[in-house]
Amino acid sequence: MKISKSLIGIAAVGIITVGIAGNALAWHPKGVIVKKVQNITTGSQLADADTAASAILAKPGDILKYVITIKNDGAADSKGYNDMANTVLTDALPAGVELVDNPANRTIKQNLGTIKPGKSVTKEFTVKVTANSNQTIENTACFTGNSTANDNPQKGCNPAIVTVTVPETPTTPETPEVPTTPEAPKTTPEVKTPEAQAEMPAELPKTGTTNPVFGIVGVGALWYAAHRFILSRK
Repeated sequence: MKISKSLIGIAAVGIITVGIAGNALAWHPKGVIVKKVQNITTGSQLADADTAASAILAKPGDILKYVITIKNDGAADSKGYNDMANTVLTDALPAGVELVDNPANRTIKQNLGTIKPGKSVTKEFTVKVTANSNQTIENTACFTGNSTANDNPQKGCNPAIVTVTVPETPTTPETPEVPTTPEAPKTTPEVKTPEAQAEMPAELPKTGTTNPVFGIVGVGALWYAAHRFILSRK
């Protein structure tokens, strides 16, 4: 049986196409990123705080530690088909935090290279809370990567959320005012004129009998004088 050249050509193209497709589908890295946060100042647990309900609590001035893990969950293979190559970590810091070792740097970017299936790379850094008002700070880290054949791009992001609360400043209670007792009016001493002082005797005259003996003598003298007067009239 003769086979036409056209049929042979179609079969060859089909085999080649299947081979290319098979190779393309063989590269399967699977990148995953997980970001966690811990409040070092308060000693909190390292938490995967990626929701508002699981957010870590902090206050202005606290030191936080972010831990970022990027792993390759691709199936293990011996040919490197599932390696994740050219892996890059990027983390742009939001307002309200700053790097402890380099406050001027607002973006973290690191080339992590190739990550084998089942392997991971972990990076961590510390920040200081600079927010001075009650707010929620969401710090998101992202990664990009690809297969070694550069035909299976990988990317992902994961946030870590912190709730900042500013402590209330205690107010000093007001001291109640104590009513003061009004001072008694001062009496101004009477100033006497020189004429009044001259008219006033140095000592007031004493009245009444001050001594019984002198009283008896005075009565006797009056009786004697009256008796003499009567005799002189006879």
